[in-house]
Amino acid sequence: MRQLHLLPAVVAILAAGAGSVGAQDLGIVAVSAASQNAELPDPRGYGALVQFRSAPWLFRISYLRYSDETRKDGTVCRVYSPRIGCRIEGVETSARMGGLRVVAERGVRLGERLEVGLGGGLSFNSLTVDAMGESGLRADLQMPHTGQIGYLGSGSVAVLPVPSVPVRLVAGYTGHWVKFRGCASAEDRTSGYAPFCGWDRFTELQAGLSVTVPRK
Repeated sequence: MRQLHLLPAVVAILAAGAGSVGAQDLGIVAVSAASQNAELPDPRGYGALVQFRSAPWLFRISYLRYSDETRKDGTVCRVYSPRIGCRIEGVETSARMGGLRVVAERGVRLGERLEVGLGGGLSFNSLTVDAMGESGLRADLQMPHTGQIGYLGSGSVAVLPVPSVPVRLVAGYTGHWVKFRGCASAEDRTSGYAPFCGWDRFTELQAGLSVTVPRK
């Protein structure tokens, strides 16, 4: 995808701009999400971030990864093209999505200990899915073969419990829209079940810790 080719340039521009700031934050977060996607309804996961301040802006680069497991009836076949030995049986599906995100937020300090931010950005995601029937046969599921681009609307809160200790409690809320490219072809009868097709919205809650590291 052309958008993915732009990622190194975007990261380099942010890193160059961050060279003039005095400090950066490094953090880890736990993630809880929800969506209407049948294979990622309630994923959970984790992430890591680096954030630069250039008042009044906050620039954040992060990697988040979450996963979900579902069980439902689905189609399995001994041979998929042409279809031979197909039947309906219980299918266990494990889906994992991870992505690199670039976000800009306008930050506001409310006293010495509280900072809030509001903004948005882009994400560049990869998806892997395993779907197996009770018989051990692979289930009929159409998968994207490229990366998935996403758009973000985000809000964040950072609390400094002890001013003399550079450790913050961080939390965030994100609306994450991902365009999946795993659509089935109406003309291809072997393409099968396609849950990763078109836009899906993920509502994400994040909570964790960050530490401020002075830049030399």
